Amino acid sequence: MNKTSVLIMIVIGLMVISSGCSHSTMSKTGFLSDYSRLQAESDSRLRYLNERALAGYSSFIVDRVEVHFRTGAKAIEKKSQGKVTQQDMADLTNYLHSAIVKAITDTGCRIVYQPGPGVARLRVAITDIEETNVVLAAIPQTRLITGAGVGGASMEYEVIDSQTGRQLGACVELKAGSRIPFTGLSQWGGAKAAMDAWAKRVKERLEEVRGK
Repeated sequence: MNKTSVLIMIVIGLMVISSGCSHSTMSKTGFLSDYSRLQAESDSRLRYLNERALAGYSSFIVDRVEVHFRTGAKAIEKKSQGKVTQQDMADLTNYLHSAIVKAITDTGCRIVYQPGPGVARLRVAITDIEETNVVLAAIPQTRLITGAGVGGASMEYEVIDSQTGRQLGACVELKAGSRIPFTGLSQWGGAKAAMDAWAKRVKERLEEVRGK
């Protein structure tokens, strides 16, 4: 067996291991105020949105992003091994918070800091993160076909009325990193790509409910 064949077999083996580890079951952490309205949109996303109610809000309080790891989160084991540091989590929570604030302001809505009429509060928690396997993610064929090594993250968020606490929308989601070749080739590149995708979806939903 030549070296090329051996390399191909190693890569295939890593692909199988990585893809096998990437499928996580949906679980609830207790972060959301209410899970009862969530409906499955896919095998990796549960969502609820009261579009008519949300349309009445033009200002948002965006809480600092929390870390609320779900049971069995890969990040818990990685943290115990010293592969996920407090600085890593601080960087990722700040990254997601900034992305969400930008998404909201890009719709023309305001960021405020006090509850009031027409003010909604957005609560977000990172519930898991998965490192990017730079070696696998750098192989275009592997990345495009299987998504192996792209990393990712999972999260929960909800939008509530800032005065009453009434839930206007909520989501539980597991999200892999981008499959676009040569993107996110860093330790947490896939997790950040997932966060960018969430922020983009927040922007799109707000624009939809506000009729833009």
